[in-house]
Amino acid sequence: MILPKFDYKKARTIEEALELYNKHDGNAFYLAGGTDLVPLIKLRLLQPKVIIDLKGIDGLKDIKKINNSLVVGPNITLFELKQNPFIKDYFPCLFESLEATSCKTLQMRGTIGGNILQNTRCLQYNKSLEWRTARGFCLKMGGKVCNVVPNSKSCFSNYCGDNAPSLMTIDAKAKLVSAKGERTVRLEKLFSEDGRSPFTIKPGEILKEIIIPLKKTKGAYEKLTVRGSIDYPLVGVAVTVKKDAAVVAVTGIGPSPHLYEIKEINEKSINEVADWAYEDARPVLNAVLTPLYRKKMVPVLIKRAFKRIGAGGGR
Repeated sequence: MILPKFDYKKARTIEEALELYNKHDGNAFYLAGGTDLVPLIKLRLLQPKVIIDLKGIDGLKDIKKINNSLVVGPNITLFELKQNPFIKDYFPCLFESLEATSCKTLQMRGTIGGNILQNTRCLQYNKSLEWRTARGFCLKMGGKVCNVVPNSKSCFSNYCGDNAPSLMTIDAKAKLVSAKGERTVRLEKLFSEDGRSPFTIKPGEILKEIIIPLKKTKGAYEKLTVRGSIDYPLVGVAVTVKKDAAVVAVTGIGPSPHLYEIKEINEKSINEVADWAYEDARPVLNAVLTPLYRKKMVPVLIKRAFKRIGAGGGR
């Protein structure tokens, strides 16, 4: 599909990017890798007047150790990030999620910031303008009801990011910057649980850094897809183990990842968290596999991840 017309601006600093955003009354979008943004614009799901390119901003592509944390710039590509020795040695869950994201060609283009902040997806939403017009606009497109769940006033679109759930399990934080200053939040606080507007980021805010406590962990990432590569997760499970405790995150089955903690790892606690996640999972018919199958695969993937970790991990 052909892109619509828009103005293109390349920012050299964060301050310049914020100024450009405010100058255009918020009718602008930030561009990093573009692997999520550009397809949405082609489908006319987003119709910005201005695109503000952040790729030329110094510091947004750095990765460095500061005190006891690894500070990751949001513009570093997924491929570059997984080459960093700290990622594989300290955070195997994150490393596996990076490996599982799409294909290497897109990993070399897509950024970690863009992957975290990707829009939610739905079979009734990610279609051409002509298809959506014929079908009738859903809640996420400004319609009155959900087109998947009849008469529902809630949006059931799915957040399908691989890497945010893994980052959540290793206590990552996000530093955001706006014209009013900076703020740092736990990564899970970026999610609103509303598929129509899935993030709590304020208009114009820029993701400046991802901060990860530099502590060695064990972990695994499991992903349900139809194809072995390229696909978004129809269910994704991230598990990180620290000493005798564990954190589990489930993605792909609603507008936000679900997060669970295990204080003491044993067969009983693993079964309990698997059952808990199964009960929480309420997928609907907005993906290529049936809701019941996706729901049943949640505990399967959780137990599979723990089994691999117990056996030494590794994909």
